[in-house]
Amino acid sequence: MSTRPTGSVPADSAPADSASAGAASVLLPALQPPVSRRGTVVRRALLDRLADDTPAKLVLVAAPAGWGKTSLLRDWCASGDGPRTAWLSLGEGDNDPARFWVGVIAALRTVVPGIGADALQVLRAPGRKTSASFLTPVINDLARLPERLTLVIDDFHLITSEAVAEHFGFLVEHLPRTLGLVMATRSDPVTLPLARMRARGELAEFRTDDLRFTEAETERLLNGTLCLALTADDVRALHQRTEGWAAGLYLAGLALRGRADRTRVIGELTGGSRPIVDYFAAEVLAGLPPRTRSFLARTSVLDRFSGPLCDMVTGARGSQGLLEELERIQLFLVPLDATRHWYRYHTLFAELLRHELDKSEPGLARLLHRRASAWHRQHGAVADAVEHALLAQDYAGARDLIAARWQPLLNEGLTETVDAWLGRLPPAMITEDSRMCLVKAWLARFLGRIDEVEPWLAAVEATGPAGPVTEGPRSAESAAAMLRAQSCHMTGDLAAAESAGRRAVELEADGAPRWHAAAQALLAVNLFWLGRDAEAGALFERVTDPTRPPASNLASLWALGCMAAIAARYGDRDACERRLTEAADLAAAHDIGGYWMTATALTVSAGLLADRGQPGEARRAANRALDLARRGRARPETAHALLCLARISAQAGDTDGARAHADEARTVISTFTSQGFLTGMLTEIAGLTDPGAEPAGLAGPGRARRADGLSAREAEVLTLVADGHTNGEIAAELVLSVHTIERHLQNAYRKIGVRNRADAAAYMVRHAGD
Repeated sequence: MSTRPTGSVPADSAPADSASAGAASVLLPALQPPVSRRGTVVRRALLDRLADDTPAKLVLVAAPAGWGKTSLLRDWCASGDGPRTAWLSLGEGDNDPARFWVGVIAALRTVVPGIGADALQVLRAPGRKTSASFLTPVINDLARLPERLTLVIDDFHLITSEAVAEHFGFLVEHLPRTLGLVMATRSDPVTLPLARMRARGELAEFRTDDLRFTEAETERLLNGTLCLALTADDVRALHQRTEGWAAGLYLAGLALRGRADRTRVIGELTGGSRPIVDYFAAEVLAGLPPRTRSFLARTSVLDRFSGPLCDMVTGARGSQGLLEELERIQLFLVPLDATRHWYRYHTLFAELLRHELDKSEPGLARLLHRRASAWHRQHGAVADAVEHALLAQDYAGARDLIAARWQPLLNEGLTETVDAWLGRLPPAMITEDSRMCLVKAWLARFLGRIDEVEPWLAAVEATGPAGPVTEGPRSAESAAAMLRAQSCHMTGDLAAAESAGRRAVELEADGAPRWHAAAQALLAVNLFWLGRDAEAGALFERVTDPTRPPASNLASLWALGCMAAIAARYGDRDACERRLTEAADLAAAHDIGGYWMTATALTVSAGLLADRGQPGEARRAANRALDLARRGRARPETAHALLCLARISAQAGDTDGARAHADEARTVISTFTSQGFLTGMLTEIAGLTDPGAEPAGLAGPGRARRADGLSAREAEVLTLVADGHTNGEIAAELVLSVHTIERHLQNAYRKIGVRNRADAAAYMVRHAGD
C-alpha cells in the first residue's frame, strides 16, 4: 500500500477537467529521509565510501530487510559529504507509472523547483506513455543544471510494475552527468543492465557483507545506544551469532534490557538469523504491557500511521502519547516527520507484529482495515481508503468509493491504480454495475485500448443503475454518450461522434456547467471536422463565452484551437491569431498545454509560421501537434498535423517529404467513415507536390480534367468567382483555406490566360457548358 495520499492532477481527457490544479500531491515524508533516532550508530567508514562512490552513475545498496540500508542513506544525506540530494521513499502504490514518476519529479523539485513541468503534463494525458515521451524533457531539464544532483530512492524492491521498470531503465541508460542515482533495495532490479554498468565502471555496490556491523559498531549499538553494559565477550558472542545483522542486534538488545541473565541467554543462542528474530521478538513482546502489545499488533496493518488514525483503528484514545512512548523506548518505530505526527514500523518488525496479530486475534485484521478505510475516507485520502477496503474484503465499499470518486482519481493520473483495483473486485461486481462498466470504458480509453471502449459502453446501457453517480456527468448514460462521442471522433467515425455528441448535449442540458460545456465542445469539434463551420462556431462561442470564466478549461482550449482553424480558413488572420493567443494563455495559466486537445491549435499555429517564412519553427510546432495527436490516438488531429507537415515540406521544396507525409495522412483519412474537410487539404497538398493533379484515391465522378487544362477544383473555384463570391466565402464553401483558394486562382488564371477576377468570371460565363 502506498505511503502517499491522493493528489490533484488536472484532468486529462476532454470531458473531464479539474480547472487549474497542479501536480499530484506527494506526502511530504516520502520526500524526506526518515528522522534519525536517538543514539543511532553512525557508520563513518561506510559514509566515506559512499562519498567516494557518488560520482558513479548508480550506487546500489542491496541487502535483505534489517541490514541498515535506509539508516545508512539517511545518515549520508544528513552528513553533507556528497552533492545536493533529493529523497524519495517508495510504497506499493507507486507501481502506477504516473504516481511513481510524479513522486520522482516531486523529489527533484525539493532541490530544483519547477523541474519536470512538461513531463507532468504528459503523465496526466490519457493513453500509455513511451519512456521518451515524458522522460526526455526531464533528462533535458537535468542536463541543464549547473551542478550535480543525487536522487536517493528507498525501497525500490516494492516496484513490480514492468512499465515502471522499463521507464526507469530508460532513465538510467540516458542519465545525464548532472544526476546521480542511489538506490536501496532488497533485490537487484532485473531490468537494469548491472553487468554492463559494472564492466564500464558506472556502478558502485554495497551488499550484505559491506553492511555487516563490525564488532566495534556492535559494541556502540548495544552499550552506547541501548545502554546494556555488556562484557566484551558478550558483545563478541552476539556479533558472531547475528553475523553483524543490524536488525538482529537491535532486537536482541531490546530483549536483553532488564534481564539479569544476559550472558546465559546469549550463550544459548544457536542457528541463523531467523530463529534469533523469532526468539527475541517473543521476548520483546512478552515484556510489554498487554495494552501496548495489543496496540502494536493492531496498528501493524497500517503502513503509516498517526495518533488519530491509530485511535480509529484500535478503538481506544491516547494513541499519540503511546506512540511517543514507543519512540522513547526505541521500539522499532520510525518517525516520518520532524513534528512526530506520522510514523511507521521498521519493515521487519511490522512483519513480526502482523504474525502476532494473526496468532493472537485471528480474523481481526479485516475489521481493522475497514476502520482504516473509514478514517481515510473521512480525511479525503481516497486511494488509501479504497486500498484498505479491498484488504478488508469490503468489496462493496471499495466499489462504491471507486464509483463516487473515479473521475478525480483518473484526473490525478492514477489510471493503472484504478485498473488494478477493479481487477481485485469480484467480476460480477463489474459486469452487473453500470457505474463500474462506465469506469472500465473510461480506463480503456485512458490506457489506449480503444477497441474495448464500445463493448463496455454497451454494457453500461444494458445494465440497470446500481447506485448514484455522485461526481461527473449527471448520469451514467450521459457519461457514456460523451465517451462514445470522443472515442468515435478518435477513430474517425465522425457521423457517429456527432450523433453521440448531440445525445450528450441533450442529457447534460440541465447538468453541471462543466459537463454541459464538455458535451457542447465534443459535438462542436465533430461538426468542425465535418466542415460544418457555422453550426460548430455557434457552439464554440457558447463554450468560450468571454463574459464568464470557462466552465471547462480543456473544453475551452479545444474549442479555441478549432475556432482559430475556422478563422484561418476564412482568411481572417487577426481572429485566428487572437484565438491562438487565448488558447496559449489558457494552457499556460492552467498547465494543460501538453494535452492532445491542443493539437489543432498547434497545427494552425504551424501553418501561420510557415506562411510567415519561419519553416523551422513551423515544423517544430507541427511535429509537437503530431506527437500530441498520436499520443491521444486522435485520428483527425493526426491527419491534420501530417498534412500541415506535408505543406511545410512542399513549401521548402522537399517534394519527397511532402508526399510521404501526405501519403501517411491519406492512410489515416482512409479509415474515416466521414472524411470532412481533410480531403480538401489533401487536394491542396497534391497541388503543391504535383501542380494540376488530383490526389490519388480522392477523385470521383465529375473530377476529370477539362479541355482547357483546368482541374475540376480550379473550375469549381472559378465558377464561384463568377457567381460573385469572395475568396473567404469560397474557402468556407469548399472547406479549404483562403491560401489554397488563392493558389487555385493563380493556377487557373495562368491556364486560361486572364489577369483578374472579372476576366475569369467572363471566361467561365462564355464556357459554361464545357
